[in-house]
Amino acid sequence: MNRRCLKIADNQTDAACRGFTLLEVLIAVSIFAIGILAIAGLQIRSVNLNSAARMQSEATTVAVDVMERLMSLPYEHPELDGVNGVQQRQVGVYTAFWQISDDTPINWCKTINVWVTANNPRARPVRINFIRGAAL
Repeated sequence: MNRRCLKIADNQTDAACRGFTLLEVLIAVSIFAIGILAIAGLQIRSVNLNSAARMQSEATTVAVDVMERLMSLPYEHPELDGVNGVQQRQVGVYTAFWQISDDTPINWCKTINVWVTANNPRARPVRINFIRGAAL
C-alpha cells in the first residue's frame, strides 16, 4: 500500500488519494459528449455537401454533353434553327433545356444557351452559353 494514502485520522485520507468525484466524471463525460455531437454534425454536413457536389458534377456533365451534341451539328441543321424556341430533353433525373438565337450577337453567329435542372430541389441549375460562328 502506498504510504501517502494511509489514513490520517479515522475518516480522513490524503487529498491526492481520493480519486475523481462523481461531479468531475459527469463534467468530463459532458465535454466529451459535446465534442462527439459536434463531430457528428460535421459528418452530416460533409455528406450533404458531397451529395450536392455530385449532383452539380452530373448536371454539368449533362449540360456539356448537350452542348457538344449541338456543336457537332452542321451550322444549317434544322435543330439549330433559332425559331424552335426552348427545347428540352430528359436525361435521368436531369432535364436539359436549350435555346438557340440566330444572328446573335452578330450576323452569321448563333448563341446557344443550355441549362440543366434536377428533380431535386437542393440541386442548383447549371448554365452554359456558347457562341457559334458559321465557319465552325
